[in-house]
Amino acid sequence: MSQKKWLWSTTAAVLGASLVAAPAWAQEASAGPSAPEEPSSIAEVVVTARRVDENQQAVPIAVTTVSADALNKRNVQQVVDLQFSVPNLQIKQSNTYPSVPEFIIRGQRQTLFTDENVVTYVNGVPQGTRGLTLYDLDSVQVLKGPQGTLFGKNSNGGAMVFTTKKPEFDFNSRVDVDLGNYDLRRAMGMINIPIVDQKLALRMAGQIERRDGVFKNSYPGAKDVSNLDNESGRISVLFRPIDRIDSLTTFDVLHRNETPNASIIEAAPLNNTGVGAMLATLTQQAVAQQSAVGGGGAVVEGTNLVRQGNPYRVNFPTGVHATVPGGRYDPIAGIASRVDVWGITNNTSFDINDQLTLRNIFGYRFEKALDEQDPSGTAGFTVNVAPFLSGLGVPGLPSVVPGRLVDNNTNFLNRFKTLTEEIQLIGNLPHTKFIAGGFYSHVDHLYAVNSSFVVGPVDLYQAGPRYGEDQITTKTGALFGQATYDFGAFGLDALSLTAGIRYTWDKKEFRATNFFANGAQGLPQTFTGVNQVCNEINGVGADATGVNTPTQCYMTGSRVYKAPTWTVSVDYKINPDTMVYFTNRRGFKAGSSNPTTVNQDFAMFGPERLTDFELGLKTQGRIGSMPYRLNTAFFLGKYKDIQTGDILTFCASPACTGTYTDLIIVNVGRATIKGVELDATIKPVRSLEISLGYSYQKARYGDGSVIPQPVNPGPVSPSNPIDFAKGQDLSGLDFPGVPKHNVSLAATWNVDFIPSSFANTVLSMNYAYRSSTVGNQALGVYKTPAYGVANARLAFNDLLESPFSLAFWVSNIADKAYPLACADNRGSLAYATCRWGEPRTFGVTGSARFR
Repeated sequence: MSQKKWLWSTTAAVLGASLVAAPAWAQEASAGPSAPEEPSSIAEVVVTARRVDENQQAVPIAVTTVSADALNKRNVQQVVDLQFSVPNLQIKQSNTYPSVPEFIIRGQRQTLFTDENVVTYVNGVPQGTRGLTLYDLDSVQVLKGPQGTLFGKNSNGGAMVFTTKKPEFDFNSRVDVDLGNYDLRRAMGMINIPIVDQKLALRMAGQIERRDGVFKNSYPGAKDVSNLDNESGRISVLFRPIDRIDSLTTFDVLHRNETPNASIIEAAPLNNTGVGAMLATLTQQAVAQQSAVGGGGAVVEGTNLVRQGNPYRVNFPTGVHATVPGGRYDPIAGIASRVDVWGITNNTSFDINDQLTLRNIFGYRFEKALDEQDPSGTAGFTVNVAPFLSGLGVPGLPSVVPGRLVDNNTNFLNRFKTLTEEIQLIGNLPHTKFIAGGFYSHVDHLYAVNSSFVVGPVDLYQAGPRYGEDQITTKTGALFGQATYDFGAFGLDALSLTAGIRYTWDKKEFRATNFFANGAQGLPQTFTGVNQVCNEINGVGADATGVNTPTQCYMTGSRVYKAPTWTVSVDYKINPDTMVYFTNRRGFKAGSSNPTTVNQDFAMFGPERLTDFELGLKTQGRIGSMPYRLNTAFFLGKYKDIQTGDILTFCASPACTGTYTDLIIVNVGRATIKGVELDATIKPVRSLEISLGYSYQKARYGDGSVIPQPVNPGPVSPSNPIDFAKGQDLSGLDFPGVPKHNVSLAATWNVDFIPSSFANTVLSMNYAYRSSTVGNQALGVYKTPAYGVANARLAFNDLLESPFSLAFWVSNIADKAYPLACADNRGSLAYATCRWGEPRTFGVTGSARFR
């Protein structure tokens, strides 16, 4: 049976079993849910920020938790929606891979080809973000700052911890059906079956989701953009053969076949020179045409022509198109995303005695994704290519030559096979709690890319589409230990000291290939990468090998990145409800290979580090009879050897008869990121709970932060090195893409004037605001304006004291157009683009729960 058929049958079985089981349990369910918590209190939050269950208020870490109940009330349906509930969290689509949600915490964003700055964990296992789902969750925890001691992978920015619902030893089931505008159809089913009382339980959950695109597409025969077309399933088995052993095994699978959120051209430069100015004559036309599609007219702002009009009206080709011989690559002529993910995890713990626990966490995941994109947002338009061709020296052209601009359209294939293994010894001794262990992971990553750059009849790559492939193997080993000691033995019960250290080895090996499909086939030669360019220009020259196949044109290399990381914190409980703490941490992120480079000097880049200081206060209590909770943290991060990407242009021969561009990652200097975060919850009356989140942050480059350039225009070589002193100096500039202000506000009102005999009625509203960000061309970030988004949900739970509920919801109430993230290639490819958040969506959710 194929994976897709398995998904459909499993999800349908879960939905069907839930409905079939409903009559049998309806009588039991009629008693209604368990009594709700006393509304005059604020519920305790349990987190696993230190890999064990603890009260959030007792952990000296800035952490925000969004419960399953809050996810529902705030109508968090997609991963990107989480950012509207957590201060200082940004979520955007990767600029490179539309299928990848990218988490950004405290300004730590991921650069192409680098490891994540914020690592994602599901049930304790690190994994990629393509396979994330939000149904049947227990909670989402957002840990802020470096997490380089206790968690499986090092991270500089923080960690996203997703925990799914565990099987229970009671029968229960649930069915949710959503209908909404843009023809939204979503069905989620869950069934929990106790097989052997207190010994063995099974939980199955699945979801099918369909929705039309929310960006209306005028391109002939193309689909609307940003649709939903996916199905997923999850099976969990809890096994307790004896009281001291607890083993949870989870298998999950997901399939997506969608037309993802696309890059919309926002600006074209008016002041470029050379080839950049020629390209700008084309992208300026695309800006004007995109504006017209949206009902506006482009305007001049400074040195840019800027798009106007409705961004939800687009003109894009979509879908997969013809393949080249061999079938390994699909040339991109549109927008598409196909993702297949499956994985299995096991978390087993054994209580050696009342004080010691041994835990083993195993995971294996397979992920395959094909992301096809038009990064410039120009492929759907027909432009006048005559000025460009004339600039190339083509004689006798009419003043207008209609043509198509394919501005570096790109197709990415990523395939991951990941195995992780972690063992922990957890101790709970008098005055001392500790955790120690080891972590190992093995990742095989196949990265393949093809790109086309065509203006009308002219192929700017000269030899057909450019293909690149990188086979990267990463082996990670780590030993770690962390202990917390309270000074109760000295009469200082309120004072605790935590110290942890970890040593990590990351070994990266790669084999990289870059060649052109239609280039001249020369004599078989192995590309050594020493002062050579592998057929970047067509034919054989002093600095081109003339070879043109993946077996003849490659680079290989390996490097081991190793470093210690640590955590030291001290916390003091002023009273049982108030704690202050100070924490110092070191984060480390390994370097890796540059898959697209054809120059050995850029084959690999180095690691980056962040040293973090955090001063925090956690308190709760009452103001009169009004309960409150307040958590705040001041942080300062010293960021060093920042992994940064840029597109550089080089000569392909000493005479510079041809040029080539190289997207490379380099380490550029340092930056300081500092700010304050606040989480507050208050209940002014028994039926109303209000939560406020706020963050202020400022990030700036330090001395020595320079985007390098070649010293001379000739080929890069030992005699003509990259100059890190005279390139683009970033010192003193604001770090790009970091908003100074983030605000999130959520309110939940239990509408008590409506009788509970009719329904338990709950009105929820939330609002999020993000201030503008600065842009920096060298780092590919275009300035993003400020925006605010409001959502609401009205739920009638337990209608007529039955197990059925009905909820009406709306997202982006004001139908506000807001950009989630922008990319900047004005200096090289003559465009800046943005990906926009969704317009107003609304719908109704029907639920049935049985016990």
